Amino acid sequence: MNAISSVGLKNSLRIFETLMVKNASRVEIANELDLTKTTVGEITKNFIDLGFVREKEKDHDRTKIGKPQTLLEIVPDAFYVAGIGILRKQVEGCIVDASGKILSKQSKRYVAFDHDSMMNSVFEVVDKLIADNSYKINAMAFGAPGTLDSKNGIILKPAKFLEFENVPLAKIFSDRYRVNAWVENDADVAAIAEKYYGKGKDLNSFIYIHMEEGIGSGIILNGGIHHGEYGYAGEMGHFLVKEKGQFEYLEDIYGADAILDRVKGLGISNFESLKKAEKDGDKKVIEFLKEVGEEVGAVIVSTIHLTGVSTIFLGGKAIYLGNTFLNSVRNTIKKYLFYDHEIKVELSNLGDAFVVALGASAHGRIKYLENRIVKS
Repeated sequence: MNAISSVGLKNSLRIFETLMVKNASRVEIANELDLTKTTVGEITKNFIDLGFVREKEKDHDRTKIGKPQTLLEIVPDAFYVAGIGILRKQVEGCIVDASGKILSKQSKRYVAFDHDSMMNSVFEVVDKLIADNSYKINAMAFGAPGTLDSKNGIILKPAKFLEFENVPLAKIFSDRYRVNAWVENDADVAAIAEKYYGKGKDLNSFIYIHMEEGIGSGIILNGGIHHGEYGYAGEMGHFLVKEKGQFEYLEDIYGADAILDRVKGLGISNFESLKKAEKDGDKKVIEFLKEVGEEVGAVIVSTIHLTGVSTIFLGGKAIYLGNTFLNSVRNTIKKYLFYDHEIKVELSNLGDAFVVALGASAHGRIKYLENRIVKS
């Protein structure tokens, strides 16, 4: 693409992403994105011609001065996307329409942990999603752990998940289902879910920390995911911490599996019981969760110093660690932040189920639109 068409594509995606969050008038979009009204008008006309966007009733907000503005909204049945979260213990999937409405969900725990069995579980979830819906799926997108070649849709070498090492996931599913398919890091798509469905809707920059067996983060900078030069920016679980005189990766000490292993001697076998013990004031659990909060908080301090981003959302299994963990994180940040400024640290409100699948579906909506714009 030449420079002008690249700019046009970028502006088209920015406008569509704005409409993914809210209905808005052309004037509002132009003001929010600092674009000319002519540019917005031309792009939205193209969206309307493609059947992706339509006009809706006038905005009759009486607090606004002047002629009521015609709002634009995404046409729900313009296309449908399947979002699939390939997790370390199970696979989760959902189908959304073009407006982002969730139409159906499916999940399945792996019956065995060899590559073929796990892939069959993914196929089963996708097949079930398709069978349960009468409309045609136009695209699918995946969220998967570890380092990826996102451009070519290949999972490279995910830690604690080597059954999926060097798997060309996008090609496998594109060939099988005859649709475009894309692959993105699980923490990155979880951050995308936070951006379009959670507390990040009105934010241009934030960091979403996804605490599972691995600990990753999706870094939203200036409205988009920051991948870094080699595509693995945000691998927070591979920050080094010293444990008994030896350097260890953060996720090997405080990942979800490591946390449950540390508390099993207290009679706790799952995160629901850990949450209850924290709420009931179990002293040993409280002390342990303070420790987890201090270590995670220390890593967040370094991340804030490095990126300059001051809004942090904690998701995945973090939501089960309670206020003890959250307050410990906040206190550690406050204590060690080199410049005293406002920092916002909150638990995500999206829960730990389907957040990767949901974020993958949002990523798929954007990639499908991009593909159609380029072709048109």
